[in-house]
Amino acid sequence: MGPIRDWVYDFLEKKGISREDIPTRFEDVVKILLERLGTSARVIAYRTMVELYKEFSLSADFDYDDSLPEKFVFLKERVLADRLHPTRTPSLKLAF
Repeated sequence: MGPIRDWVYDFLEKKGISREDIPTRFEDVVKILLERLGTSARVIAYRTMVELYKEFSLSADFDYDDSLPEKFVFLKERVLADRLHPTRTPSLKLAF
């Protein structure tokens, strides 16, 4: 992992969010990162969502300014309803 990713995981851990809790507390993660990193956190959250959509072979047809928590809920619902499986990271299916 890179130094920025390590810092983010460490920072979230100090705020009470373990790495395993990130998928279930996505809104909290974004809020905490926004408080610390400002608008840069939005870039991290957006790129994370785009990668998650790709991981489940879904089109990331949303813009940078769209509601990311809503897009995350939609992704979770699609994964559960359609029984989608991750393409590259098998451990992701445990998060949903």
